[in-house]
Amino acid sequence: MKITVTVEEPTDAFRTELLELLARHAAAVEVDTDWTPVRAERYYRALPPRAARIVREAVRRGGYVPADALREDGKGLRGHSGPLTTTLLKGVTEGWLPQGIEQPLIYHGPGYGPVVGYQLRDDVRDLFALAVAKAQPSENP
Repeated sequence: MKITVTVEEPTDAFRTELLELLARHAAAVEVDTDWTPVRAERYYRALPPRAARIVREAVRRGGYVPADALREDGKGLRGHSGPLTTTLLKGVTEGWLPQGIEQPLIYHGPGYGPVVGYQLRDDVRDLFALAVAKAQPSENP
């Protein structure tokens, strides 16, 4: 048997009680860590402007955005991508994203220097295209 529970805007008390119930039955509970249209849109709307621009440009460009396209006047991208992770962690902490959900963007670069570009994972590209379109209908990619 499969049971799926979706609760829009649960109270803190309800969420606590539900999580306690699930913890008692942890061996039989599997958390859905897939991105959904609702999760993608909420995550995108929660991003600060510079981080949202990374997602928006990746969507607009078919899934990949080179870092040079995001630099303004040759400046670095310091501070642009950190909120991608902090927003994801905030979503997990606040309960609107599940523990274990993967970052939707893959960072490309040497690992020790400036990032070369950002790529939306193939499995989430369409979800984030929809999220961007719903959040900014006048700027559809």
